[in-house]
Amino acid sequence: MKKIELNINNQIYKNIYKAETFFERLKGLMFIKKEKAFILFLPNCNSIHTCFMKFSITIICLNEKMEAVEIIKDIKPFRLILPRKDVKHIIEIPNNMFNENFENITIQKQNIFQK
Repeated sequence: MKKIELNINNQIYKNIYKAETFFERLKGLMFIKKEKAFILFLPNCNSIHTCFMKFSITIICLNEKMEAVEIIKDIKPFRLILPRKDVKHIIEIPNNMFNENFENITIQKQNIFQK
């Protein structure tokens, strides 16, 4: 997986991983211990599953302009989030990493990627 950076509410987050291949996208955060979890960016993705995950996650759904359009909090393991309209990309955040910067994100017109 490739490392990228996120700019959320004017704070830069490094060590975000981008799932690029089919296998990386399929595996995602499965089988990873909570202590070793990381934030995962899934490009060209509008639905997810949490099968075989060992912790809950929060997701930020992005449109094609990389604007946050929806946040779904506290998704437990073995759940399925069906395709969402206007969602082009998804960021998965382990709940132990979900802090006030994500909590207070502006949903409309917030481009969260570093330019």
